[in-house]
Amino acid sequence: MEYILYISRFLYRIRWWLLIGTIIITFTAYRLGKRMIGKTYYVEATLYTGVASGYDIEGGGSKVDWATAQNAMDNLLSIIKAESTLQRVSMRLYARSLIKGNPNEDNEYIKASNYNWIYNHLKNSPNGKEILALVDKSSEDKTVANFFHYLKPTQANYLYGVFYYNLHHYSFNDLKNIQANRKGASDLIQVSYMTDDPGIAYNTIEILTKEFVNEYRSIRYGETDNVIKYFKGELDRIGKELRINEDSLTNYNIDKRIINYYDETKEIAAINKEFELREQNVLFDYNSAKAMLSELERHMDSNAKQVLNNLQFLDKLKEASSLTGKISEMETITDNSPTQGNSLQDYKNRLEKTRKELSDLSNKYVEHQYTKEGVAKNNIIEQWLDLTMQLEKAQSELQIVQESRRALDEKYKFFAPVGSTIKRKERNINFIEQNYLSVLRSYNDALMRRKNLEMTSAALKVLNAPAYPISSMPTPLKKIVIGTCIGTFLFILGFFLLLELLDRTLRDSIRTRRLVGLPILGAFPKKSTFEYRGYIKECEQIAIKHLSSSILRFCNKRKEGLPYIINFISTDAGEGKSNVINELKEYWNSIGLKANTLIYNSDFNALSRDFVLAKSITDIYTPGEEDILIIEYPNLRDVNIPPELLQESNLNILVARADRGWKETDKLLVEKLRQQVAQVPLFVYLTRASRNVIEDYTGMLPPYTLWRKVIYRLSQLALTESIHTLLKKKKQSSEENDEDDD
Repeated sequence: MEYILYISRFLYRIRWWLLIGTIIITFTAYRLGKRMIGKTYYVEATLYTGVASGYDIEGGGSKVDWATAQNAMDNLLSIIKAESTLQRVSMRLYARSLIKGNPNEDNEYIKASNYNWIYNHLKNSPNGKEILALVDKSSEDKTVANFFHYLKPTQANYLYGVFYYNLHHYSFNDLKNIQANRKGASDLIQVSYMTDDPGIAYNTIEILTKEFVNEYRSIRYGETDNVIKYFKGELDRIGKELRINEDSLTNYNIDKRIINYYDETKEIAAINKEFELREQNVLFDYNSAKAMLSELERHMDSNAKQVLNNLQFLDKLKEASSLTGKISEMETITDNSPTQGNSLQDYKNRLEKTRKELSDLSNKYVEHQYTKEGVAKNNIIEQWLDLTMQLEKAQSELQIVQESRRALDEKYKFFAPVGSTIKRKERNINFIEQNYLSVLRSYNDALMRRKNLEMTSAALKVLNAPAYPISSMPTPLKKIVIGTCIGTFLFILGFFLLLELLDRTLRDSIRTRRLVGLPILGAFPKKSTFEYRGYIKECEQIAIKHLSSSILRFCNKRKEGLPYIINFISTDAGEGKSNVINELKEYWNSIGLKANTLIYNSDFNALSRDFVLAKSITDIYTPGEEDILIIEYPNLRDVNIPPELLQESNLNILVARADRGWKETDKLLVEKLRQQVAQVPLFVYLTRASRNVIEDYTGMLPPYTLWRKVIYRLSQLALTESIHTLLKKKKQSSEENDEDDD
C-alpha cells in the first residue's frame, strides 16, 4: 500500500513534465513530419509464372516437385531485384521521363517539378548537351540504346552516376525499394513500389514487368541456345567424321575388290577344302601310275625299249602328253561354256589320234608277238601308253592343283590383313555412329527443353497490370506522432524513474526512512506561496500543532529538578531548527505551557570546556519554572554533543530539510548519534516539505475546496469513499474556519 501511494505521488509530482514535455515534443514531431513527409503513391502489379501448376512437356507426370518450384520462384524474385534488371529499368525510365515530361504541367509520366529538376540537373552537368543529343523524341527504344551505348563504368560518366549515385527516382538505392513477394504457395508474384510521384511509380512498375520478362527469357534462352548450338556443332562434326569413315571403308573395299568379305572368305575356305581333297586324289593317281609304269617297263624287252627311244615315237609321246595335260587342265578348271566344251573335245580327238599313231609305231617295230614272260608285246605297249598318258594326266592335274593351292595361299595372305582392317574400320564406324546417336538424343532433349521454356515464358505474363494511382497513400504521420508521443512519455517517465532510483534527496517520508533509517515525527512546510496558495501561515500552524501533539506524547516522565527536555539536532547548518523551535515555543506559550529555549552560541558556548565535559544540563543551564526546555544544539558535523546531555532528554529530534541530499557523512553522523542517545527516543523531523508529505501526518491542508478534496481523496487512494462523507468533511471544515475567525 505504501509503495502504491509512493508510485502514484511520483507520477503526480512529474505530471507537468509528462504532460507538457510530451505535448511539446509531439507537436514538434507533427510539424516537422508534416513538412518532411510528402504524399506518396502506391502501385502494384501481379505476375503469373506457372512454375508450380504450369504444363511441363519434359516431366511426363502430374506430381509437383515443391523444392524445384520454390527454387524457381526464388530465381524469379532474384531476377526482379537483380542489379542488371533495375539498371535497365532506370535507363528506360530516365529516357521516358526526358521524352514524355512536360516542364509546365504534370502528366501521367512525371510531375513538372521533378521533370524540371532532372532536366536542369542534366543540362547543367559537364556533358549535358552531349547526353541531351542522345534523346530521340520519336523513339524510346533508340534513346535507351543510345544511353547504353554511351554508358561507361567511370566516375565521370553522367549516365553511370544516374543509377549508381543518388539521383532521386532513378538510382539503385531508390529502385531497390521495389517489393517483390510470392503470394502464398501460388504461382503469383506481387510487385509493388511507392514513391512521391504517381507517374514515376506507375511507369517504374510498368517498365519493370516488361524488363523482367525479357531478362528472364534472355537468361533461360541464352543457356538453352548455347547448349543447342554446342550439340548442333558436335552433331555436324561427328556426322562428317562418320561419312568420312564410311567413304573410307567403301573406297578400301573397292581398292581391294571386296564385295562381301565374309561370304568371300567362306567361299575361299570351301574351295580350299575341295582342292585339298582333289590334291590327295590326284597325288594318289600320280603315284599309282608312276609305280605301275615302272613295273611295266621292267617287263619290256630290248625291242620294246627301242620303240620307246624312237624319236618319232618320243615326239608323238610328247604331243600326247601335252594334249593329256591340256585336257586335264581344262577338266580341272571347269567351265560350262560351249566354246570350252568344243576345245576340250578337239583336244580329246587329237589325243585319240596321237594314241593311234603311237600304237601304229609300236606295232611296226615289235618283232616278236610275245615276251619271254609270255606277255603279248602289243598289250605291253598299249598298257605302257595308257599308263604313260595316265601319269602325264596325273602329273598335269597335280601341277594344276598345286598352282591353285598357291593361288589360294596368296588369297589367304591377301584376305587376312584385309579382314582385320575392315573390322577395325567397322568398329570405328560403329563407335562414331553410337556417339552420333547419343549427341542426337541430347540435341533432341535440348530442343525439347527450349520448347518447354517457350511454354514457360508464354505462361509468364502480367495478370494484373499496374494502374495509375489517382490518390496518394495515407502518410505515416499519424503513426509517427503517436509513436513520438508514446516514446516521449516513456522516455520522460524512464528518465525520472531512473533519477528517482539514483536520487538521494530526502523529499518524503518513505525515502527518508529508507535513507536515514529513523522514524519520522512529522514535517514542516516550506515558504512557498504557489504551493500553499496563501495559506502558508495556516499550514505552519497545523504542522506545529501536530508536532506539539507528537512531542507531548513523550513528556510523561520528568526528572527531579528538571523540566521536560526536547533536543533539536541537525547534521548540517541551515536545516531550519531555529524556525521550528520559535514556532513551537510560541504555540506552547499560547496554550499556557511555560516553554523556554536554550540556543547554542547564544545561551551557551558549544566550544567551551563546560559544554564539552557536561554531564547534565545543569552544567550549562540553571532550570527555572518552565515546563518544557527546548534545546538547539550545534551541527553534528562541527561539534560533538556529550552523550549525557542527549540521554538526559525526553526526546531527541533530528531536523533535516526535505529538499537536501542525504550524503554518506550524514549517514555516519546519524549512526554515531544513535549510539549516543542509547534508549532515548530519536526521530527525524523534515522541514521545507511539500504539501503531500505534510498531509500524511496532519491530514488535508487548506484550502478545503471540492477540487482539493477530490485530489486529496485520490492521493490517499480513498477511491470508494462515499460522497456524503466528503460533503460532511466540507461542512465540518467550514465550521472550524468560522470558529477560528471568531
